[in-house]
Amino acid sequence: MKKEKLHNIKSSGFKTPENYFDAFDDKLFERLNIKENIEGITDSGFTTPKDYFETLDDKILSKLEDKLVVRLHTRKTLYYVAGFAASLLLLIAIFTNNGSEAKELSAEMVETYLKNRNLDSYELAELLINADILEEDFTLVETEYNEENLESYLLENTDIETILQQ
Repeated sequence: MKKEKLHNIKSSGFKTPENYFDAFDDKLFERLNIKENIEGITDSGFTTPKDYFETLDDKILSKLEDKLVVRLHTRKTLYYVAGFAASLLLLIAIFTNNGSEAKELSAEMVETYLKNRNLDSYELAELLINADILEEDFTLVETEYNEENLESYLLENTDIETILQQ
């Protein structure tokens, strides 16, 4: 048949006798109720060779071939790659060092850092406790104070009203 005429098929080509499906149930149950058919059967009709299930595993395993497993990544290549990567990182670390040495911090830099950080007294106390500060570093300089210098300093830097209130 040609493809164009396939959608025009009106009959499937299979035919059943008249009233086949109407009487089918009755005929089937009649045959099932006859016990003579079943009583004569003593064997299922299926047989297996002797010791079939005991020797089946051995037969299957003997037919299988042992194939060698080819590893894609061996440890040897892993060690080569790891060594190469480590040496590359070491070279990068050595040659990227610009030779810049640590500069000493000046007192002004430390002072501006502490001012910009807005540290409270507790944080400053923590910094001072952690630092190795010795009493020997702080010595009193014996200088003679002139009364005129003290008086001018007090007049310039203090408020007279606060002094009078105290």
